[in-house]
Amino acid sequence: MTQQSAVLLIAFLAGIVVAAVLLGTATRKTLPRCAMGIAALAIPIWVLYFASGQGRSLLATKGFLSAMPEALWFGLTFGVFTAAFFLALGYIFGDAKRRQKPAWAWVIAAFLIPNFIGFILYFLFRGPLLGPCSSCGKPIRGGEAFCSHCGNSQGS
Repeated sequence: MTQQSAVLLIAFLAGIVVAAVLLGTATRKTLPRCAMGIAALAIPIWVLYFASGQGRSLLATKGFLSAMPEALWFGLTFGVFTAAFFLALGYIFGDAKRRQKPAWAWVIAAFLIPNFIGFILYFLFRGPLLGPCSSCGKPIRGGEAFCSHCGNSQGS
């Protein structure tokens, strides 16, 4: 096994360990486990790609250094940003479902609208968090004195 292969194997195994830890600690209902899994796998995938010969030749054609340490750092950085992007998309999905909004529509909008404008639009228009009525169970805004569906008092 060459030194390059050993480095790639270590990076991939470290990414798998990170993925397992993230999936094991995904107890919050806001962030879906699949978003955490994609985010955790993004880092080793990009590190492996940029450390490979094809990735380094792509870096060389774009004017970047194509040596192994630079390629590993570039892959790690690109992977971290990709992971953060998918975690943000996962948060939008989970938060939109929690607020009873069209989750997939907001995720697609955040993904397709460039320059993070889709993310900003989601946070501007996401609306209040709804809770169940204590009498009929229909969703109402938190802090309302009376249910708009059944008219019962919600207490303090």
